[in-house]
Amino acid sequence: GSLPTGFEGAFGPLLQKNTSLRSLTLESNSVGDAVVVAIADAMLQNQGTRLRNLNLNSTNIGAIAGDALARLLRSNCSLEALSAHSNQQLGDSAGVDCATALQENAETRLRKLVLAVSGFGPAVGEAFAALLRSNRSLEWLQLENNMQLGDAAGAVLAGALRENAETRLQTLTLTNCGLGPKAGEGFAALLRSSRSLETLYLSENPELGDAAGA
Repeated sequence: GSLPTGFEGAFGPLLQKNTSLRSLTLESNSVGDAVVVAIADAMLQNQGTRLRNLNLNSTNIGAIAGDALARLLRSNCSLEALSAHSNQQLGDSAGVDCATALQENAETRLRKLVLAVSGFGPAVGEAFAALLRSNRSLEWLQLENNMQLGDAAGAVLAGALRENAETRLQTLTLTNCGLGPKAGEGFAALLRSSRSLETLYLSENPELGDAAGA
């Protein structure tokens, strides 16, 4: 579906002052970048916001919205879950900016991040590895169906999690992400030592080989 033209104007007044809303779902509405920019700007202005869950799945957003989400993640302390999957136009810049923003926010409470089918490549994998090397809030990360992420990115993600003794990550989804033998070896090593990871999805990576099961 799609929302009326100018709908973004409704979010500014609402989210700038609202302190009761806990969850906002716009999934499968073609809201576009302007609505997400309005949401992010309003939340940044509202120090009393208690919004914990923001669902932007399949909302036809791209790099401009990705930049707005990164600005929000850099300072927001209320969000616990952000889902924006199936927005292929987000691209590398949005993925890198969001990962970097979370890394810079020592007060983040984000526990769940879903960015599947977002047009991500190797640079995003490197950025999330940098985040996971020190992050202590994320419990759930979905990056599946980013086919260009690649083998090297998978390997550095596994290595980052091995290095972070305080990670709380329980679920990691990298289905159909172009992983290969290096990633397989990395995750095999991770699984031998991880104390937090409970669920790891690596299916539909035909080049992975046997290493991940070692």
